[in-house]
Amino acid sequence: MARTERNFEDRQTQERQWLVEHTWCDHYGEADLGLTEPAEYEEGGRVFVEGKCVRCGQRVVSSVSERDAKS
Repeated sequence: MARTERNFEDRQTQERQWLVEHTWCDHYGEADLGLTEPAEYEEGGRVFVEGKCVRCGQRVVSSVSERDAKS
């Protein structure tokens, strides 16, 4: 499946902040550590935000739903 890049900055500030703060780090097995260098893309009909864990720098990928973005 093709990955289509999206512009994370097109989201409202509040949405971006929420998405950056509510992450899951597989390395630590903890939620809400945050991520840096967010990038957004669509693949297989789903939207994802990825970046680096604030604590360890490992790659973090979160699936985004409309409900998530509006919380």
